[in-house]
Amino acid sequence: MTLHSSLSCTGPPTGKNMSQLNKNQNCSFSDVDDLMKIVQLAIHIPTFLLGLLLNLLAIRGFSFFLKKRWPHRAATSIYMINLAVFDLLLVLSLPFKMALSHVKAPSPAFCTLVECLYFISMYGSIFTICFISLDRFLAIQYPILVNHCRSPRKIFGICCTIWVLVWVGSTPIYSFHGKVEDYMCFHNMSDNTWSAKVFFPLEVFGFLLPMSIMGFCSSRSIHILVSRRNHTQDWVKQKACIWTIAASLAVFVVSFFPVHLSFFLQFLVRNDFIVECRAKRNISLFLQLSMCFSNINCCLDVFCYYFVMKEFRTDITAHRPSRVQLVLQDTVTTRG
Repeated sequence: MTLHSSLSCTGPPTGKNMSQLNKNQNCSFSDVDDLMKIVQLAIHIPTFLLGLLLNLLAIRGFSFFLKKRWPHRAATSIYMINLAVFDLLLVLSLPFKMALSHVKAPSPAFCTLVECLYFISMYGSIFTICFISLDRFLAIQYPILVNHCRSPRKIFGICCTIWVLVWVGSTPIYSFHGKVEDYMCFHNMSDNTWSAKVFFPLEVFGFLLPMSIMGFCSSRSIHILVSRRNHTQDWVKQKACIWTIAASLAVFVVSFFPVHLSFFLQFLVRNDFIVECRAKRNISLFLQLSMCFSNINCCLDVFCYYFVMKEFRTDITAHRPSRVQLVLQDTVTTRG
């Protein structure tokens, strides 16, 4: 069973399924699927190893900043730890995804759990990155107002809300396979999975809305910081902030835009808007490739972690007293 079938096969060939089966009888995807077996192994194994290491290091690093109890860094640290946990979930689901795509799951419940973890981690990352972008924009645009509202407890509450939203939003996964009795995980998706009532809310609220919010917040934040270049003495810190925003936006677009575009194209295929065999084969290849490369997001987020930590260290260095200041402070204290 192939990934193409995971997003196009249905249950017993009756009614609409029978007509679709007849249309696809002369359209083979075997060469695409054979190629993707090699590509998935080549991508998923390094992604698992690097993602596991990098996200564990990120959690450890931001936990260190959080333990130092710096109020102005606690909010960002909580967001980053939350993002790293979602990425870690994706990493841990990859071995099961690779294995269960080729062998039958020990139980339907286990299959559903693995599918839930995979998609929850994807959309949890999307929402977390979106809130990080919104939080940073508000902090840049309204620094005085946000300082009174940006407590660690409230940020922790937002992260908990994200977890609730993605878990509640994962309910359609429980009916991914409909009434199909013999299926493999991530395969044999039912017609209902590709219906407009399921697909469009997922596409709009799961990707288009977060991408619009992030695009607006990122562009406005960069514009504000650049406009302050000649009016600030702390340009090094603001430059690090600009790189953080740009890296986050680039990682988001590269990771999630292609896969959601491929979802839309596959929606057109499953609803018979696209029926030409060559187009279906190309869409199948694009869909599988984009899903593979979207998993690399758990490694690409390390660039966001790097720039945020660099920004933290720049800020710490800027506020750390020099040796001369320490000597003067010690002298004043002794004389007092």
